[in-house]
Amino acid sequence: MIQMNIVMKFVILTIFTATVVLTLYLLLRRRVDFSLCNKSFHGFNVLITGGSSGIGLSLAKLFYKAGANVTIVARDLAKLECAREAIRREKNGNNSVFILSVDLTSNYEVLSEVFSKHVTAHGPIDILINCAGYAVARKFLDTSTSDIEGMLKTNYLSAVYVTRILLPYMLTQKIHQPHEQRIAFICSLASQIGVYGYAAYTGSKYALRGFAEALEMELGHNGPYITLAFPPDTDTPGYALENTGKPAATKEISSTAGLASPDSVAKSIYMDIINGKLVSTYGLEGSLLSWLTAGILPPVSVRCRYLSDFFRVIIGASLEIAAATPLRAVGIFYAFWMKYITYKHNK
Repeated sequence: MIQMNIVMKFVILTIFTATVVLTLYLLLRRRVDFSLCNKSFHGFNVLITGGSSGIGLSLAKLFYKAGANVTIVARDLAKLECAREAIRREKNGNNSVFILSVDLTSNYEVLSEVFSKHVTAHGPIDILINCAGYAVARKFLDTSTSDIEGMLKTNYLSAVYVTRILLPYMLTQKIHQPHEQRIAFICSLASQIGVYGYAAYTGSKYALRGFAEALEMELGHNGPYITLAFPPDTDTPGYALENTGKPAATKEISSTAGLASPDSVAKSIYMDIINGKLVSTYGLEGSLLSWLTAGILPPVSVRCRYLSDFFRVIIGASLEIAAATPLRAVGIFYAFWMKYITYKHNK
């Protein structure tokens, strides 16, 4: 009887905590959405790598509609030209759409020449979004070394190199104030948890996350605000390719989260970038996962940039602390569930 009472108290406490967490989350998210939906970016230069399709293209459309001059970067010139026309159809304005056809896995010197020429011709970048990336879903020993190297170059090094090239211009030739500048890194849920079949991919994305967190600490309040975005599985051309050869266990684990549309994911990331949030997530599941894997970060549920954010930070911190114990319990359960799935497919 005593044990049953303890269990009931724990269940009631968990339900109460979950209700409070959900309510506060929805209130915070609602406030952010309504405050930013009509922001103008007239006179801003936005550059998006991987901008010819998927989330990158959807982000380009949003910034273009908001009045920004948008540059999209990818390898395939034909796809870039199609993407440019798709972006232009979003709005008739005086802002421009530029395209840069470049292999982002090239060495630093090649990339430096291309991007430096672009800045000289069109002005410094105010908002940089590193969105280029791809995944090869295989067990580690089934992943070729060329795929491992390719993912490291595309998912990690390209973002590091492009940021290294453009950041000095952002700091020295800035037209807008540092609190108006942004650098975003489109990571992945694979930047938060290791999943069967994603060993090589997860390594490249964890590297990107670590780089972005350290860079944010370096820039502090004197440079562009950093945003790390953790989108879910998204219905993009890249995701379709990723599914080719994906292990059955990986498919079953991934299927529980569903498939989001690139436009809805991009809108969520867009709002968080312009709001200056360090961590951008999609939906309640994504938010809870970001709290569970936050490590030594400020509160990730809210913006922590201005003095006016003080009370929001207090609420966000309290929310995450209250959720920590039940979330850890859920995390342990989920870890054993994934182990069961992998065992089932490999016995």
